[in-house]
Amino acid sequence: MQTESKSSAKMAAVQPSPQPMVHLRLTRRVYVVLLVVLIVPWVLLAAAWLARDLLLSFHGSKASANVKVDAKAGGRVTYAAPGPWGTLRCTRIAIEPPSEAIFVKPEDEAPSRWQFVGYTMDKLRELFAAVGFSQEQIGSLIERTRVDPATGTPVVSPTAEFVINMVPLTRQRLYKALAAFPENPAQRFVSTFRPMYLNERFEDSELPPEVIADIKRMTYPHGDILLFADVNIMLARMPDPRGKVRLLKALARKNTLLVELEINSTSNIENLVNYWAAGGRAKDIEPLLTSLWRTPGGASVDISHLLPRFARQYLYTFAYASGPEIELRRDCHWTSLNFFNLVPDDRYVNPVFAYEVVRSGYYVISGGTRLGDLVLLANSKGKLVHSAVCIADDIVFTKNGAGSTQPWMFMKMADLLELYEGTFQSEGPLQVMYYRKRAD
Repeated sequence: MQTESKSSAKMAAVQPSPQPMVHLRLTRRVYVVLLVVLIVPWVLLAAAWLARDLLLSFHGSKASANVKVDAKAGGRVTYAAPGPWGTLRCTRIAIEPPSEAIFVKPEDEAPSRWQFVGYTMDKLRELFAAVGFSQEQIGSLIERTRVDPATGTPVVSPTAEFVINMVPLTRQRLYKALAAFPENPAQRFVSTFRPMYLNERFEDSELPPEVIADIKRMTYPHGDILLFADVNIMLARMPDPRGKVRLLKALARKNTLLVELEINSTSNIENLVNYWAAGGRAKDIEPLLTSLWRTPGGASVDISHLLPRFARQYLYTFAYASGPEIELRRDCHWTSLNFFNLVPDDRYVNPVFAYEVVRSGYYVISGGTRLGDLVLLANSKGKLVHSAVCIADDIVFTKNGAGSTQPWMFMKMADLLELYEGTFQSEGPLQVMYYRKRAD
């Protein structure tokens, strides 16, 4: 018995003692408080996570919107290749002639007339088949063909609907054949577009969407660019004179560049002065560039301030449509040869005189152009068709023809070459030559 009592006592010593039972009596108010304390933090935490997701989503959407805006702006802003000219920031802009320079003449709206100089009717049928017309279309065109009794030239008068509905490849082949004859000015003097900038050319033009759509549909390829030749058809569709002017202004828009030189403390100021002071202008260039170089954090300047007085005066401007006749004859050669002149010489409007000045006063260079060098474009027969002035990298200063609708402007060399190859599409590839003025 004594042993059993010891065993029981030992087991009691190792077993846990029973826990006391506590009974709580809670009022309704206490229950509510407990619910708030225990549940609300979890609700707030969930809300915070949800808010975080929404915030990230919002910022993501906002960032995407910013990327689109920046991409759009970035697509129009590029940097020239590095060189002695420094860091050049180029913004693509579109410039169009003022309304006072736009005149709508009756012949501008005349129905289409295609003149095939030197063709017989049989040869004309062969051409129509070769460019891609169906037999039905050929029959329709032949019915609308008349032979000029004075010259024997077949003249085709297609309907506007027929012209609008031609497929691009057929239009390209046909219009290239027509452009070979001066009698077809519509196909010789065309509007040119770079495909990637086509939408930009009609921004804020106030043209009806259906007109813009038809213009795009009636463009046709030439190399890497698009051409448009059927202005007369679109003019006839504009309901009022103001709309016709808007159309011609939009088609006359030109892509040009706003160019800025960026300078900071790391820029080689001596090289910059040496490059931009071409033509003996160091006293005019050095103070400005040096002041920008000293500016904390750097600064930028429109390079128009670094050009000779002549270029500063004319850049981004148009000749007066009602000005003296001599002013309307000021073309690319007049522009190029007067680049460094304080007083422009109007003898350069005479192409024969201009060619002689280039031949006797300039020499050919193979590369390494600098500010003020000439770039000349010649056709396959060696005839000079255009001249421009080298500015920096592949940027040139140019006026692409005489008259009041062609501005003085900057262009990239590739764009200039494509423009003139489109203008002289029937004459084959153009030759590019660079010239430098002989030392006096």
